[in-house]
Amino acid sequence: MKRIVGRQGSWWLGALAAACLPFLALVPLGAVWLWERQGFVYWFLGTALCFLAAGLLFRRAHRSGDRVPPGQGATAAGEETPPDPGWSPSDKVAWQKVQGFAAQTTGRLLIDQRALLATGRAVIEEVARHYHPERAEPLWHFTLPEALLLAERISRRTRALTVQAVPGSRSVRIGDVLRLYRVKRTVASVAHSADGPWRAIRLAINPAQAVAAELSRRFQGFAVDGLSSLMLDRIARIVVEEIGREAINLYSGRLRADIDELDRLEPPAVAEPAAPAVPLRLLVAGKVNAGKSSLVNALCGDVVAAVDVLAATGQPTSHSVRGADDRPALELVDCAGLERETAIAKLVALAENCDLVLWVAPANDGARDLDRRLLDAVRGHFAGRPQFRAPPVVVVMSHIDRLRPFNEWAPPYDVAAPTGRKAETIRAAMESVAQSLGVPTADVVPARLDAGMLYNIDAVWTAVLARVPEARQSQLIRLLRLAGSAGGVAGVARQIVTGGRLLSGLVIEGIAGPRTRI
Repeated sequence: MKRIVGRQGSWWLGALAAACLPFLALVPLGAVWLWERQGFVYWFLGTALCFLAAGLLFRRAHRSGDRVPPGQGATAAGEETPPDPGWSPSDKVAWQKVQGFAAQTTGRLLIDQRALLATGRAVIEEVARHYHPERAEPLWHFTLPEALLLAERISRRTRALTVQAVPGSRSVRIGDVLRLYRVKRTVASVAHSADGPWRAIRLAINPAQAVAAELSRRFQGFAVDGLSSLMLDRIARIVVEEIGREAINLYSGRLRADIDELDRLEPPAVAEPAAPAVPLRLLVAGKVNAGKSSLVNALCGDVVAAVDVLAATGQPTSHSVRGADDRPALELVDCAGLERETAIAKLVALAENCDLVLWVAPANDGARDLDRRLLDAVRGHFAGRPQFRAPPVVVVMSHIDRLRPFNEWAPPYDVAAPTGRKAETIRAAMESVAQSLGVPTADVVPARLDAGMLYNIDAVWTAVLARVPEARQSQLIRLLRLAGSAGGVAGVARQIVTGGRLLSGLVIEGIAGPRTRI
């Protein structure tokens, strides 16, 4: 309802109040009282004026809704119906194109079947061309399972809406509705044929009352036309948006797998051993000796990663963290060996297969150029692939105990409102790290990661939990990408075997008859 009313709610309420006012006034006065005192003429005139005001207000609201600055149509429409927060940048660009169609839509679309079909096809073709510009016929660039899943989703949503919002939908048969419709048409036809004689008779009996009734009738039609026009425009806009939304889901590959299939997916491990389920995958990265393995040990609550002054191995290692309380189950991927820019390819490949990046930066190391170049390489990789979604980045600033004054260590430190010199130094280091790495200061968590001297690990968990919804969206897109490429030759072979069994079973049943299950 809010999408239909839009931002002109006050105009709507004023128009609705004006339209209801005559009926609210009629109740206390009473039809009998009016008839006895010849007051119906005045009531009819008042009704006419109120409906005239309602019609004017509806048209005023309609003009306000259409008054969008040139070139701002898509933006204004996007504000009313924002894109799905889980969409990738490429999906949001497609949504802007859909909004361009919606901004040009009027209510006439709903009563013109050809225009509706043409607009729907144009929206779908525009979305398909956005995702597959290299295809000669992008409209058909989807698979049969994707089309079936789309139909299933629409059917499920339509059924839920019908059960919730259509009175008697569970008990009224379609045949009953058709019979009622035919009866309604008959009654309406009889009423329409009797309307003319009644109006002529009323004019002969009481001319003043008849004139007032005719005026009220005209103004009522004027108000209803304004209301219906505004509502039809809104509904038509919603129809175009829904067509575009499902087209985006279809051509972006978001229908490659349903929820159950995603749960059963087993993404290829980026390190051994990988977690058996499909938890969020966090990449722990940073320069050598930044404290990555110490952070992994702290988050795991045990010593699972080797901590040394030299990189223990050049390969990433994976560690599983069980969910507890409100913490989700995680797979921590310890990326070792980021010593120079030659590690960019490895880092980008890992980031593409992870859902959140924990970047470890030592507080006492002012040389952060390599950190920035590595992070910029990851950002540039995702910026060039709008169909992907970049994992969020949380920076863990380690070694804060080594900041000035060196001989002081008396946590906790309030870095939001520092009062001591140590806290002030930590706060200054946070701002310096944030500026150097191009992240908000709020995404920098100061911590001490030495075994037995851990500090602020809860704040690291808090920062991770705050980014879990965003990480889930990155995971969904990563899994959908995996679902689109899953199968290969082995998958096709399994489909051939399954299809062969199904066909052979049907043939056998056709010859021997259906088997009776006991």
